[in-house]
Amino acid sequence: MRITVVMAAAALAFGLAGCSGEVRIGGDSSSPVSTPTVEQSVPADVETYTSDKYGFSFQYAPPFEQKGDTSWEAESGAGSTDSVAVFDTEGTQVGGQYRDAFVVNVYQLNQEITEADLDAVKAELEQSVIPQLEQSSEQMQITELQPTTVSGLPGFEAQAIFAVEDTEMTSDLYFLFNGDIEYQLLTQSATDRWEELQPTFEQMVNSFTVTGAAAEESPAA
Repeated sequence: MRITVVMAAAALAFGLAGCSGEVRIGGDSSSPVSTPTVEQSVPADVETYTSDKYGFSFQYAPPFEQKGDTSWEAESGAGSTDSVAVFDTEGTQVGGQYRDAFVVNVYQLNQEITEADLDAVKAELEQSVIPQLEQSSEQMQITELQPTTVSGLPGFEAQAIFAVEDTEMTSDLYFLFNGDIEYQLLTQSATDRWEELQPTFEQMVNSFTVTGAAAEESPAA
């Protein structure tokens, strides 16, 4: 049986209009809430985005903000069942859109993925998804997929370098699997801000949790 794993090339070239107001992404079951901070020793302005429907959450803090009027340069996420993005509203703007962001896309697969399926999943990513992304831009360069674990979920990660209107961008891609659900995490920024934003992106990725996933404390590899 063919394993369907998908990721739209548009996910590497998105932005948010710089003058946009704050609107939620996703269904009514997903909502940002203030995070209790006394026991966790995190800044008071940290918020947690939680999707009850798809069982995931992550933390973010200003200047990152959740926005709902995301502009995609191509049709986003074939088969995507949910999507949420937070943007650095003090960060890079290209073409009048914010570009530094953390994104979660959720996909329903046509079968459950187990440890035994990961080699087949990697092969499909290499043969189908990665070439699609590379063909989306003449300047797109993607590193080889490497095994990773985030929130106890097995999967793969790679890094992409590409250009948006002559601005070089860098992105880390995570393909994570929980039964018949695929979570795709993406961090993206202008390359000249990549090192500056790495601690922030790492915190966001490591704060990503899925209800029922084993070893949720496991950081990204």
